[in-house]
Amino acid sequence: MDGMPQKTTYAVEVTEKVHPESRNAIIRGLLEFNASRLGDLEPTSLDIYVRDGDGKVVGGLVGDVGLGWLSIHALWVAEELRGSGLGTDILKAAENAAIKYGCHAVILDTLSFQAPGFYEKRGYSRIGVVDGYRGGSQKIFMQKHLDGLSTRFVHSAHSENPFFRRMHVSAFNFCMSLFR
Repeated sequence: MDGMPQKTTYAVEVTEKVHPESRNAIIRGLLEFNASRLGDLEPTSLDIYVRDGDGKVVGGLVGDVGLGWLSIHALWVAEELRGSGLGTDILKAAENAAIKYGCHAVILDTLSFQAPGFYEKRGYSRIGVVDGYRGGSQKIFMQKHLDGLSTRFVHSAHSENPFFRRMHVSAFNFCMSLFR
């Protein structure tokens, strides 16, 4: 058996305690793999903070830009300011900044009890729904192509297929969110 390869044993660990070095190894490995096919993938954080006169944050947006997309991870407005137009102002500011970064589209997700109607009124369309969340809620994935830039897709074997575009962006955004 001298010429036979040795069988390697692996330990699969499930844990609730995050091991930063292990997490980083996984994310870096995926980013390196993706970079070998898509080029440099360094995203840029794009946050918007709205403060009141005392400096307290009363609204804002957490996102990043990369691969020609703005990914919105969170948009929040304090309860007492909802309906004032502040959410629209925040969203528009993010879209304008994304255009300056060369983005052609925006992607986000929201729960069915949060703000799908808000986004739809501002030109976002549903691209996917996941059922089965607590209380009968759904996770709704949405996108919006930014005016004048929707034809600026990077062409690849899958670039004309919206499914593959969404999957690349979703996987990339998930990976990057783990570093924040």
